This record gives sequence, C-alpha cells and structure tokens, in this order.
Amino acid sequence: MDINKISQEIEKLQFPLIFLFRLISYNNELSDNDFSIIIRLFLKHHITVALEINLKKLFQNELITKKSSRNVINKFYKYINKKLSLIFIIKQWYNVYDNDEFWNMNSNDQSYYLSNIKLIFLSIYDCSKGGTPLHYKVGNSINNINTIQSIKNRLEQILKMFGCKIFYKLEIPLLTEDEFDDLTKENIIKYLLFIYEKFKELLDQTIIIFDNFNLNHDNIMNLLNPINININIKCIDINETEFMMLDTK
Repeated sequence: MDINKISQEIEKLQFPLIFLFRLISYNNELSDNDFSIIIRLFLKHHITVALEINLKKLFQNELITKKSSRNVINKFYKYINKKLSLIFIIKQWYNVYDNDEFWNMNSNDQSYYLSNIKLIFLSIYDCSKGGTPLHYKVGNSINNINTIQSIKNRLEQILKMFGCKIFYKLEIPLLTEDEFDDLTKENIIKYLLFIYEKFKELLDQTIIIFDNFNLNHDNIMNLLNPINININIKCIDINETEFMMLDTK
C-alpha cells in the first residue's frame, strides 16, 4: 500500500487510541521500518493524542526489538520538549518587544528580521561591517556640540527600535535630555558602552534562539513526513468500521 494512502487513512481515524492498540496486536507482522513509518504518520495527524499519552510506555514491549521505531518516538518527544522550552524563552521576548509587524511574521522571517535589526543597531555604533564601535571613537570630540547631538540622535533611534520595555528589562536607565547633559565625558562613554554590550548580547542570544526554533521545527517536520515509499501493510485493515466494532467488544 502506498504511503500516501496510509497517511490519508490514518488522518481520517475517529478513534486514534484504538488504532494504537490494534497496531500493538500486529506488532510481530510488521517490520521495524514499517512500524516506524506508521508511527511517524500517526504523530503527524494525531499529535495531540501523542502528547496526552506516553507512546514509549504504550509500546515499551514492542520497542525492545524495534530500534528505528524507538528512535522515532524518542526523537519526537525530544523535539517537542525542546520546542516547548524555546517557546517559553521566546514568550519572554514577546512580553517586552512591542512590534506587531514582527509577531505577525513566520519564524523564518522573524530570524531574518532580527539579523537585520542587529545590523542596523551595529550601524548606529558605526560597526555593522566591523571596525571600532562608536564609544571607542568619540572620546576626543565628546565635548563638541555636534558630537553630543549625534549621540543623542543615535540613542533616540535605538529607543524607537526596541521600545522602553526592553530598556527596563535590561536594566538600562532611560535618561532625560537634561540628565544626559549632566553626565560627565567618562559617564557618557560608559553609558554608550553599557547599551552596546547589553543589546548586542540580547540580539545575539535571541537570534540563536529563533534559529534553534526553526531548526527544531524542521526536525519535527522531517520526522513527521517520511518519504513516499511502498509499505507492505496488508495485515492491518485501517478501516474505521472495524475499529468501532473492536470498541464494542
């Protein structure tokens, strides 16, 4: 039977749990490879059921001799647990980053967006293509009114890019213009350095998190979408009527 046909039949199951128990009864008649592919298709269409029960326990006897099937189930729960942990971290970013445009993007576009934002941030510090960051270059001209105004403009641009919540989360003080004007030359440089280090670290870590999320998502999709091959599954009649009859016994 073609894998697409099997996938369609599994997708239509009204009693997925009954199917799992029936699958156990045919364990000896299925090869490890066939069993693993059926499990992958079941996970694809009935992931909620797989999250509600523990397939490792349900198939603990069957998996003793079915290495590929065991690996599929182990990988599935590993990827799901990782996804949940990454979502938890991303939610913290969601709570402080008010940007509807960003949150309406898919995760791949979000990764690209974050990488672009990082380049813009670095360009504000004159180092998007390498070179010496701003705070190391302004020392000799920091008393110049044009230099001070340029620094203020750059800081305002950063604030508009990220919003106040992220400044508060990073424990970066938001200064009024008068408070900034009262800073000494040394403290202005320290302030610029502090913002640079905090945001660069945040962006680096956040980009890694989103990249990991996308990679993990791809791993899940690859696991749940086996390639199209022929499977000899004559021993299992994927027929909903039969499942209903089994349920009445």
